[in-house]
Amino acid sequence: MGEREINEFSRMAGGGGRGRGRGLGRGRRWAGDYSLLDIRLVEPALLIFLDHEKLHGYGLIDKLADIGLSGINPSLVYRILRDYEEFGVVQSEWDTDTTQGPPKRVYTLTEEGKATLERAISSLRDTTFRIEKILQVFEVKES
Repeated sequence: MGEREINEFSRMAGGGGRGRGRGLGRGRRWAGDYSLLDIRLVEPALLIFLDHEKLHGYGLIDKLADIGLSGINPSLVYRILRDYEEFGVVQSEWDTDTTQGPPKRVYTLTEEGKATLERAISSLRDTTFRIEKILQVFEVKES
Protein backbone atom coordinates (compact mmCIF):
# COMPACT_ATOMS: atom_id res chain seq x y z
CA MET A 1 0.00 0.00 0.00
CA GLY A 2 1.56 3.30 -1.09
CA GLU A 3 1.42 6.63 0.72
CA ARG A 4 -1.60 7.75 -1.31
CA GLU A 5 -3.49 4.56 -0.50
CA ILE A 6 -2.59 4.88 3.19
CA ASN A 7 -3.92 8.44 3.22
CA GLU A 8 -7.07 7.31 1.45
CA PHE A 9 -7.44 4.44 3.92
CA SER A 10 -7.01 6.85 6.83
CA ARG A 11 -9.61 9.19 5.36
CA MET A 12 -12.05 6.34 4.75
CA ALA A 13 -11.51 5.10 8.27
CA GLY A 14 -12.33 8.51 9.69
CA GLY A 15 -9.04 10.36 9.49
CA GLY A 16 -10.52 13.42 7.84
CA GLY A 17 -12.04 14.59 4.61
CA ARG A 18 -15.33 13.42 3.21
CA GLY A 19 -16.62 9.90 3.06
CA ARG A 20 -17.35 7.41 5.76
CA GLY A 21 -16.46 9.06 9.03
CA ARG A 22 -16.65 8.24 12.68
CA GLY A 23 -20.23 9.35 13.24
CA LEU A 24 -19.07 12.23 15.40
CA GLY A 25 -20.14 15.13 13.21
CA ARG A 26 -22.27 18.04 14.45
CA GLY A 27 -21.68 17.30 18.11
CA ARG A 28 -23.08 13.77 17.99
CA ARG A 29 -21.44 10.99 19.94
CA TRP A 30 -22.22 7.35 20.05
CA ALA A 31 -23.34 5.95 23.35
CA GLY A 32 -20.42 5.34 25.64
CA ASP A 33 -17.93 7.27 27.69
CA TYR A 34 -14.85 7.51 25.51
CA SER A 35 -12.80 10.16 23.78
CA LEU A 36 -11.75 10.77 20.21
CA LEU A 37 -8.35 9.37 21.22
CA ASP A 38 -10.07 6.14 22.30
CA ILE A 39 -11.67 5.89 18.87
CA ARG A 40 -8.32 6.47 17.16
CA LEU A 41 -6.80 3.66 19.26
CA VAL A 42 -9.33 1.15 17.95
CA GLU A 43 -7.57 0.75 14.59
CA PRO A 44 -4.09 -0.20 15.88
CA ALA A 45 -5.65 -2.34 18.61
CA LEU A 46 -7.55 -4.38 16.01
CA LEU A 47 -4.34 -4.91 14.05
CA ILE A 48 -2.50 -6.07 17.17
CA PHE A 49 -5.28 -8.49 18.15
CA LEU A 50 -5.40 -9.95 14.64
CA ASP A 51 -1.63 -10.33 14.61
CA HIS A 52 -2.03 -12.75 17.53
CA GLU A 53 -5.01 -14.81 16.37
CA LYS A 54 -7.98 -15.14 14.02
CA LEU A 55 -11.02 -13.43 15.51
CA HIS A 56 -14.59 -12.58 14.62
CA GLY A 57 -16.08 -9.13 15.13
CA TYR A 58 -17.51 -9.66 18.59
CA GLY A 59 -14.28 -11.35 19.69
CA LEU A 60 -12.48 -8.17 18.68
CA ILE A 61 -15.05 -6.03 20.49
CA ASP A 62 -14.54 -8.13 23.65
CA LYS A 63 -10.77 -7.64 23.39
CA LEU A 64 -11.27 -3.88 23.02
CA ALA A 65 -13.28 -3.94 26.24
CA ASP A 66 -10.47 -5.88 27.93
CA ILE A 67 -8.06 -3.00 27.28
CA GLY A 68 -10.46 -0.32 28.48
CA LEU A 69 -12.16 0.51 25.19
CA SER A 70 -15.57 -0.74 26.21
CA GLY A 71 -18.68 0.90 24.86
CA ILE A 72 -17.24 1.37 21.37
CA ASN A 73 -20.10 1.07 18.91
CA PRO A 74 -19.84 -2.29 17.12
CA SER A 75 -20.67 -0.60 13.81
CA LEU A 76 -17.37 1.31 14.09
CA VAL A 77 -15.44 -1.95 14.45
CA TYR A 78 -17.23 -3.56 11.51
CA ARG A 79 -16.74 -0.46 9.35
CA ILE A 80 -13.00 -0.51 10.07
CA LEU A 81 -12.86 -4.24 9.29
CA ARG A 82 -14.65 -3.68 5.95
CA ASP A 83 -12.22 -0.88 5.08
CA TYR A 84 -9.26 -3.03 6.13
CA GLU A 85 -10.52 -5.82 3.89
CA GLU A 86 -11.05 -3.44 0.97
CA PHE A 87 -7.45 -2.22 1.30
CA GLY A 88 -6.00 -5.72 1.72
CA VAL A 89 -5.03 -5.25 5.36
CA VAL A 90 -7.18 -8.17 6.55
CA GLN A 91 -8.94 -11.05 4.90
CA SER A 92 -12.01 -12.82 6.15
CA GLU A 93 -13.57 -16.23 5.80
CA TRP A 94 -16.72 -17.79 7.12
CA ASP A 95 -16.25 -20.03 10.14
CA THR A 96 -18.77 -22.81 9.55
CA ASP A 97 -17.32 -24.94 12.35
CA THR A 98 -19.03 -22.80 14.98
CA THR A 99 -20.99 -25.06 17.30
CA GLN A 100 -23.67 -22.51 18.15
CA GLY A 101 -25.54 -20.07 15.96
CA PRO A 102 -24.92 -19.06 12.39
CA PRO A 103 -21.45 -19.03 10.79
CA LYS A 104 -19.27 -16.09 11.78
CA ARG A 105 -16.89 -14.09 9.64
CA VAL A 106 -13.37 -14.59 11.01
CA TYR A 107 -10.64 -12.06 10.25
CA THR A 108 -6.90 -12.58 9.80
CA LEU A 109 -4.08 -10.14 9.18
CA THR A 110 -2.50 -10.24 5.71
CA GLU A 111 1.14 -9.50 4.88
CA GLU A 112 0.02 -5.98 3.98
CA GLY A 113 -1.70 -5.88 7.36
CA LYS A 114 1.54 -6.79 9.11
CA ALA A 115 3.29 -3.90 7.34
CA THR A 116 0.41 -1.61 8.33
CA LEU A 117 0.74 -2.86 11.92
CA GLU A 118 4.44 -1.93 11.96
CA ARG A 119 3.58 1.61 10.83
CA ALA A 120 0.80 1.80 13.42
CA ILE A 121 3.17 0.70 16.20
CA SER A 122 5.68 3.36 15.12
CA SER A 123 2.92 5.96 15.18
CA LEU A 124 1.77 4.81 18.64
CA ARG A 125 5.33 5.12 19.95
CA ASP A 126 5.60 8.65 18.52
CA THR A 127 2.27 9.59 20.09
CA THR A 128 3.30 8.09 23.43
CA PHE A 129 6.49 10.17 23.32
CA ARG A 130 4.48 13.36 22.70
CA ILE A 131 2.01 12.55 25.48
CA GLU A 132 4.89 11.94 27.90
CA LYS A 133 6.38 15.33 26.94
CA ILE A 134 3.06 17.07 27.56
CA LEU A 135 2.72 15.36 30.95
CA GLN A 136 6.29 16.37 31.86
CA VAL A 137 5.42 20.02 31.19
CA PHE A 138 2.32 19.65 33.37
CA GLU A 139 4.28 17.97 36.17
CA VAL A 140 6.92 20.72 36.15
CA LYS A 141 4.14 23.29 36.51
CA GLU A 142 2.58 21.34 39.38
CA SER A 143 5.82 21.03 41.37
